[in-house]
Amino acid sequence: MLTRISSFHNYQSVQNDISRQEAKVHQNSAQLASGKKLLTAGDDPVAALYAQNLTQKKEELRQYSDTIILARNRLERHEVAIANAEQFADDAKRSVMEMINGSLAPEDRYAHAQDVKGLADNFLNLTNMLDESGNYLFSGTKPKTQPFFRSNDGTVAYAGDEYQRNLKVSGSIEVAVNDSGSKLFTEIKNPFGDYDPQYALQEGSELLLSKATNTNYTDPATYEITFNAAANGQYNYELSKDGSTVKTAQFDPSEGIKYEGVDIQIRGQLKAGDTITLEPKKTISIFDSFKKAQELALNDVSDASTTAELHQVTDEFHAAFIHLSQARAEVGTRQNTLDQQEMQHQDFDLTISKSLSSIEDLDYAQAVIEFNENTRALQASQQAFGKVKDITLFNYV
Repeated sequence: MLTRISSFHNYQSVQNDISRQEAKVHQNSAQLASGKKLLTAGDDPVAALYAQNLTQKKEELRQYSDTIILARNRLERHEVAIANAEQFADDAKRSVMEMINGSLAPEDRYAHAQDVKGLADNFLNLTNMLDESGNYLFSGTKPKTQPFFRSNDGTVAYAGDEYQRNLKVSGSIEVAVNDSGSKLFTEIKNPFGDYDPQYALQEGSELLLSKATNTNYTDPATYEITFNAAANGQYNYELSKDGSTVKTAQFDPSEGIKYEGVDIQIRGQLKAGDTITLEPKKTISIFDSFKKAQELALNDVSDASTTAELHQVTDEFHAAFIHLSQARAEVGTRQNTLDQQEMQHQDFDLTISKSLSSIEDLDYAQAVIEFNENTRALQASQQAFGKVKDITLFNYV
């Protein structure tokens, strides 16, 4: 009886050993075929969970990389459009400067007027550009809304919003891929400070406003300066605030005109009777500058007020050029941010890939050794099983 039990136990033990060895050989074969150390989560639950987390992080990095490509494409289009707008502003400035030439024949002035009109029309078309998806570039976060409309009187109005479209390029960083048309084209820093000058000059006057600022930001008043002749070839001035005279004094070009927080600087040769009206205006619109340039192009350039206003428009176009150049530089900064994030993602992705490789990838040399060892062990178990299977009671007689 003991012999029967012992024989059955030996038989079962050898059979179990064969099954274990077959499983090992099968595991080795599958690993060699796939090149992976982990075939199922059951092979190493802790390592499998870690590998899953790393794989999810790689997918997140891939999505960020795709977003960076999209953002870069949009910013490149945005940069080109702003560069074209810069060129329009510079061309308009040069054309207006040529209008100041008093020796121009009427037909030449008309040609310049047509040139400015063409620039204004093309500039408006530029500001209403569409991308390849049919979205307006400069409408803020309202991509299906045409941003700029010109009325019958030549005034241009903005219909977009003030916001930017942002794309998330990392866990903590978003990059703006556009700028609103209002910010780019209608909120240009006034080159004359806090006021818009309006000239009423005498014949032969060369008076121009250099700068007019006010430290009292809550002061909404309109100021007017009138110059009168004084003794010894000097000039007095009368400063009015909303129609009421608030100061009279002799004019000193080196000191300018100061009243409370107002500081007015004047340049050029004065004439008695010259008047400048200053209306509060901290920003200008390039569309208004185009409109004003077209209107002035038809005036007599010998008129001192027209000449002063042409100088004013020239300065406004120059301010627009500087403003757009700065905006384009900001776009370049955003592009640099994309480049930096892309490099960081690539470095992190490489680190993750190395970690995944150490967890998942098979060491082929070691795997072949294990496969050979397990194959030999399986063969030994099979031989042992054959011997146990052939044993009968007659072997003990």
